[in-house]
Amino acid sequence: MKLPKFYLRRIWRTIMEFEMLEKGDKVVVGLSGGKDSLFLLYALKVIQTNSKFPFELAAATIDLGFGEINEPYLREYCERLSVPFYLEKTDIAAIVEEKAEEKSPCSTCSFYRRGALVKVMQREGKNVLALAHHQDDAVETFLMSLLYSGQIKTFLPTTYLDKSGIRVIRPLVYLTEAEVKGGLKYAEAKPVKNPCPYSGNTQREYVKNLLKTLIRDNPNVYTHLLSAMREGKHIELWPKVKSRQEMHELYLRYMGAVDRDDYNS
Repeated sequence: MKLPKFYLRRIWRTIMEFEMLEKGDKVVVGLSGGKDSLFLLYALKVIQTNSKFPFELAAATIDLGFGEINEPYLREYCERLSVPFYLEKTDIAAIVEEKAEEKSPCSTCSFYRRGALVKVMQREGKNVLALAHHQDDAVETFLMSLLYSGQIKTFLPTTYLDKSGIRVIRPLVYLTEAEVKGGLKYAEAKPVKNPCPYSGNTQREYVKNLLKTLIRDNPNVYTHLLSAMREGKHIELWPKVKSRQEMHELYLRYMGAVDRDDYNS
């Protein structure tokens, strides 16, 4: 079991910089079966095996109900890594389909899938949820937030779920999607088929392709977006929208001044 120093250094820097792990943590990787989560589980197993930093490691797969998820392969993969495997069957697919006209299917699915993972973790006595979002995901989320919700934000490398107290970490945020894909060969794993009917036809997929187009025209776009995500950057924005009361006071001030000028003339 091995991983080149390039990957280990990037992941360790992420863990330390964003204070992701503490000694004795009980970590669960959200294992969807895609290339990112397969690689994350393998990378954390390499770190657990080859470092003196003690933490427990397990994996949890949420069956959303869209179709076959190839449970035997995922279970065998975890057994090969000597990692406990948990499977949680849900009816999330039905909820997504019911709310599809109201909300983005991806946001609905993500919300309920996170809840299912928390349920597994609480049942099994775990306290850290590791998700396989990489650097490209962060940049795409930043651009999506700006375009679709008018907010300047992206997901944080380390967060806490208030109600459960579970710490959510994303140890791959210093690796690009291409780097993660390249690292999967060391795990000797193949991504399983994604049964989601919305796959490839989402806002994220559109933004991903848009970003590729922008980068093709100007390679610095990606770096600039990545830089803009950091706190401490110089920001010039319009002031916040004034309330009705504030606008009324401004109206009186301006119109009163006009009336006085007319009177004095």
